[in-house]
Amino acid sequence: MLRTAEHPGRRARLLTGALAIAALLAALMALWQTQFRPLARQDYCWGTWSEENGPFRGETGGVRQRVSRESAPGPGRPHGQCTLSWRGSDPGNDHDHDHDHDGNGNGNGNGNGKSNGNGNSDKRWAERRLEVSYGTGPEAADERRAWLTDLFAGGDSPLPDALPGFVTASSGTLVLPESCDVRGRPSVVTLTGSFPDASPARTGRLLLDVANRAAKVTGCAQEARPLASPRAPGACAIPGIAGPGVASPAGTGSSEPDFETCALAATDAFRWAARFAMTARPRIVALFDGLTGDTPPAPGWRAHGRIEATSALIRADCAGRPTVFTMRTGPGRTGTRADDPRRAFPAFVDAVAGRIGCAPLRSA
Repeated sequence: MLRTAEHPGRRARLLTGALAIAALLAALMALWQTQFRPLARQDYCWGTWSEENGPFRGETGGVRQRVSRESAPGPGRPHGQCTLSWRGSDPGNDHDHDHDHDGNGNGNGNGNGKSNGNGNSDKRWAERRLEVSYGTGPEAADERRAWLTDLFAGGDSPLPDALPGFVTASSGTLVLPESCDVRGRPSVVTLTGSFPDASPARTGRLLLDVANRAAKVTGCAQEARPLASPRAPGACAIPGIAGPGVASPAGTGSSEPDFETCALAATDAFRWAARFAMTARPRIVALFDGLTGDTPPAPGWRAHGRIEATSALIRADCAGRPTVFTMRTGPGRTGTRADDPRRAFPAFVDAVAGRIGCAPLRSA
């Protein structure tokens, strides 16, 4: 039997159709893989965390719109930045579908976190953010002094096991070992942010995670062992800062033999009035090298540094240990004696020196 020859145009149309179907199938497969089975696990902050752990742990309702901006450290590059932002479900703002149906039992379908018409409530999503920095900080004295003072967020808890760092529920600082110094200056890892179940203990774990990663990728030090939970801050009061016979204002802070902080709140409790800190942990003290000068803040002081209208910083020998004392006023300053460095800071130094067994640092 003779076969009828195919028309060239028909054969071309068939080929074009087959290619179009193949392209559509490939696109659908790629979409399915993107939505339901990622081709590769994504890591964040220089490989410190995966999609399920670190700051994302605790997002029981899922995570949306993860964005990462990173500048990674490495051998010969002892500095880095990492900023993460995402949206996590906010259980406190979920909407029950019973409140969002019309009289016929239909959802409103507006996509604003209300019922979707299938009897299921849509979630409300909360903005999350985490910022990590690794480096030695500013070199210029004034900029470095301000940077160091800002590291103490107020009410900080020292890391356990004498690790050279401190944390709050939303921020943390850890000084790396001396082998990680750059041109004689200590390297520091800092972390700030908002994430689920925030606490000093969780912030401390995240901080140690990323600090260990920085030390590993630069090759400057071995990883530190897992961290015990830091103590939560409590109430603090500094004797004498309000004047003789006047009750000292209450604040939030922590007190250890080699570390103390106290943050005083303003009268509205939403702004801080003053922050006081003392540390004798050698690696933290090293951050202040070269910033206190070689003259006393005033006649009669057994210390070097300065006391100004809005801040104070001194370094002294306390029972054989170099010790740093700092104070800074804040946006909620009351204008009273308790947050005037020229009057409150000497009282703070006297009180802490007495507590840690340090000889008086100034004459009466």
